[in-house]
Amino acid sequence: MEIVKTQTGDTVTLAVSGKLSAATAGELEVAVTDSIAASNKLVMDLKEVSYLASAGLRVLISTQKKLSARHGSFTLRNVCESVREVFEITGLDDVFDIQ
Repeated sequence: MEIVKTQTGDTVTLAVSGKLSAATAGELEVAVTDSIAASNKLVMDLKEVSYLASAGLRVLISTQKKLSARHGSFTLRNVCESVREVFEITGLDDVFDIQ
């Protein structure tokens, strides 16, 4: 997995590529923690994510909860069809702002 972080104004964007699995969830969690320490607005670009496991979902749900508690925003962008299906099956497509 690769994560590229950029900041435009007060919005931090994490472009993630590869697989979000148990093996990579910790790396994503560190990147998210660093990002939300700097901003209440986080965008995660999932265009290049080919696989999303439950460990990856856990990080995304945790991020949503943390930013919600701080009245921040968390947006998922460019979600491919196979990953979007995971959100739909779990009902999490109603929880996240998916664009």
